[in-house]
Amino acid sequence: ARELVERMRDAYDGRFYRSMTFRQENVAYTSAGEQRSAWFERQVVPGLLRIDFVEPVADGSGILFRADSAYTFQNGRLAQAVPQPHLLLLLAADAYALPADRTMARLAEMGVDTSLFRADRWQGRDAWVVGAAPGDTTSTQFWVDGERLLVARLFHRQEAPGGRPPRTTEYRFEYQEVGGVPVPREILFIRDGRPFFRETYVDPRLDVPIADSVFVPERWSESLPPG
Repeated sequence: ARELVERMRDAYDGRFYRSMTFRQENVAYTSAGEQRSAWFERQVVPGLLRIDFVEPVADGSGILFRADSAYTFQNGRLAQAVPQPHLLLLLAADAYALPADRTMARLAEMGVDTSLFRADRWQGRDAWVVGAAPGDTTSTQFWVDGERLLVARLFHRQEAPGGRPPRTTEYRFEYQEVGGVPVPREILFIRDGRPFFRETYVDPRLDVPIADSVFVPERWSESLPPG
């Protein structure tokens, strides 16, 4: 697993994006039908992601991920701050910037059994799997495309509140090329065999200047998205 993480980082060394802005268009699949929304996101690799909710209403609400914590804002005011490591962010972006030892330590902290490693196939392509034995679709694990060395599939098992059984969410990734660099185009969220959320990255712009203050919780309202 460590060798795989090293290969992922080395494959894009010197050309992986350092920052990115994009519009994220969402579809939530509910019993009442499809519910659509849009977010404006700013990211600095590693470790920083700001999400501003812009549709259906732009009212200063959103989420900031920083230093393994999540800060939730409502109407421009901090509503909640909780520890929340971001496994998807680690595997889809931060692993290409962090030292391999740091990535491995964080994977272990987030519940990935890095001693479990195997070859498999996914959507007709060779893949490497870390964190689960064949047939296991409930443990936290990730699948890496054997040629492109990008995360293709992720399972994240999380404890549920109120004594309910743990739940595992599967994420399926599709990519697009932006200036010769692969970035996600779409991520599909699946639970209990059914899609429940789809996010699409629109107009991604790489290596754009982003002020440090964008990611400071106390200065949230100073950096609302344009428009």
